Amino acid sequence: MPTSRPDRAFAVFGGTFDPIHQAHLACAQYVLTHCAVREVQLMPCHLPAHRASPGVSAQHRAAMVQLAIAPFQGLSLQPLELNKQSPSYTVDSLRLLRDQYPRGGLLFVMGMDSLAYFKQWHQWQSILQLAHLVVCQRPGSTADDGDCPSLLEQYGTTALQDLHLLDSGKIMLLNNPPLDLSATRIRTELEKNQQCAELKQLIPAEVLRYINSERLYSAI
Repeated sequence: MPTSRPDRAFAVFGGTFDPIHQAHLACAQYVLTHCAVREVQLMPCHLPAHRASPGVSAQHRAAMVQLAIAPFQGLSLQPLELNKQSPSYTVDSLRLLRDQYPRGGLLFVMGMDSLAYFKQWHQWQSILQLAHLVVCQRPGSTADDGDCPSLLEQYGTTALQDLHLLDSGKIMLLNNPPLDLSATRIRTELEKNQQCAELKQLIPAEVLRYINSERLYSAI
């Protein structure tokens, strides 16, 4: 592990977190440990640019993230996008983060399914000028899909030191165990029965209690 730079890398994990679940937490913890970053900041978006708007407010989603990460040292809430009234473009958020942290490795966490269409993202080249991409494995997605092969040929690295000695510009695939879990599936289960025993295995207990108390995702 390189120690020549004082500005130790940190990671940002963006998403709707609608709601946050165990696969999100497993990915964040894997990045924290295996990428040797000082912190993983979970950044709920207000209005996602690439998918339908969440049915639950940004404030509720942020509260669920805060509850979910409370037991884990090294995970924190990044509130940067919570009050935006326009679509959340990753490049804009990374520019704001670079204003706060001008030097040091900045890692943006995404899933393999997102990397497959990364060239459709707004100003994707600028994203790589601002940050590295660290890519978590997702069930049903591989490095042969979509944009992955060409991106990895140009920007790919397997050297952890690149993420720490360089400020940006690299893509690393992680070997995290992929969990077959999605927020869509959880929302469907919540609409059917918020007391379903299976839900206790999918989302943290404190988050489930919050969902029940605030009557989120209820079909009633």
